[in-house]
Amino acid sequence: AARGLELAAPGLRVSVNGSPASVLPESAPAEWTLQVPVPASAPLELSLALTGVAVTNLLAWAGRVTGLALWRRFRAQHKNRQLRIASIATEAGEVIFDFSRRHAPYSTDFARRHARLGLNIVGFLTADLGLGESARCMVRAAEAAGLPVALVPLKLNCLNRLGDQTYAARLQDSNPHDVNVVHVDPPAARDLDHCHGPGLRAGKYNIGYFAWELPDFPDAWVSSFATFDEIWCPSDFSAAAVRAKSPLPVLTMPHAIAFARPAESAPTLRGRLGLHPDRFLFLSVFDLNSYAERKNPGAVVEAFRLATAAAPALAQGSGLVLKVHNVAGNEAAFAALQASCAGLPGITLLTETLSRTDLYALEAACDCFISLHRSEGFGLAVAECMYLGKPVVVTDWSATAEYVTSDNGCPVRAPLVTLDRHHGPYAKGSTWADPDPAHAAEHLCTLFADRALGARLGAAARATIETRFSPAAVGARYRHRLEAIAVFPPS
Repeated sequence: AARGLELAAPGLRVSVNGSPASVLPESAPAEWTLQVPVPASAPLELSLALTGVAVTNLLAWAGRVTGLALWRRFRAQHKNRQLRIASIATEAGEVIFDFSRRHAPYSTDFARRHARLGLNIVGFLTADLGLGESARCMVRAAEAAGLPVALVPLKLNCLNRLGDQTYAARLQDSNPHDVNVVHVDPPAARDLDHCHGPGLRAGKYNIGYFAWELPDFPDAWVSSFATFDEIWCPSDFSAAAVRAKSPLPVLTMPHAIAFARPAESAPTLRGRLGLHPDRFLFLSVFDLNSYAERKNPGAVVEAFRLATAAAPALAQGSGLVLKVHNVAGNEAAFAALQASCAGLPGITLLTETLSRTDLYALEAACDCFISLHRSEGFGLAVAECMYLGKPVVVTDWSATAEYVTSDNGCPVRAPLVTLDRHHGPYAKGSTWADPDPAHAAEHLCTLFADRALGARLGAAARATIETRFSPAAVGARYRHRLEAIAVFPPS
């Protein structure tokens, strides 16, 4: 009688999303097909359980623990092996799993045909800061690639003004797509579930968008990787730093740079912004919340001082516009900047918060952009001015060195130095650049004297940005990656 227990094939019980759906009864061994009704749109979880094997499993246990010859033959549990699932397919015959391919049964062809591509873009979508513009850049790129997007406002605390209305009318709390991309500073990632609830990440493929600025990603932030499945960064420089500490995939997904170029003439823009109508204007833009020590505006002032001393015509015919964000809370840094400007004519300090439209107008109204940063994770203002066809004088290191060359701009020599103390998240012992103000001053003098050179460099700069960082080019990278994620085997 016991031997007869092994002759019949076991049955199969199938549940869909935890609810019983179909049963294959125990029978003599034969080919079989089982139809399982499933919901049309909900995510599916199939659970398979053998039936009719409880007795033989008990006998197998007895054979293992007693050693009696009578039960020993049951140790192999032959009955459990008599039901083989060859494939799982749709009613139309599309194979989803082919178990004859033992190491890769999931059908990637099926996954590609039925992929529901889309992004939930989570970020400070109305904030007047680089992290907010990062999220808005992603919206432009995703839509250029034809990807559906849901725009979810990040509920973490933001120090900057929430004044950008570009996508304000489209914000929503729900995140219907399969992939979240969260634009967040790494240490704040731990607060994501607290502020949004675990439902934001549950059942999604979660990507963190990090823009770190130094070659060494802080050890204290490694725990942020636990929140995500993958990390995107805006530059190879930033990605290399994150990848060195990350257990997750880290990909470069640059910012998409595109906006309506101001239609007004430069004199009209200057009149509206209160700038000198005739002078050759150098512009530098920086946010003191991003740390004056890293943005390094004092080096820009020093470069302008050296240029005016070396070229009397430049001293008489040029000016330096410093657009400073977030003076409040950074009064000491701003006072130091004011002190460095003292006694140097031709400098204009702008401290009011500008809309993106007015910021683009300011960038368009000036003749040359200069940034002597010690490090950048991407360099949005640099790329924006290049998009506007402006020559740029920029530190030749970190992310900006990936797209500013001597063919489309004026890279500034920048030996690397070791930080001798902490500056916010930038730790003592880390490395960043020390751009040479004298070399920058040479570029300023050259561009002031040779306007044709500036025009050629500006045209090349514009072409670089339009080619490499257009929404279409960046969006194509998103689509390619989402198509790859879509064929990941179900977990």
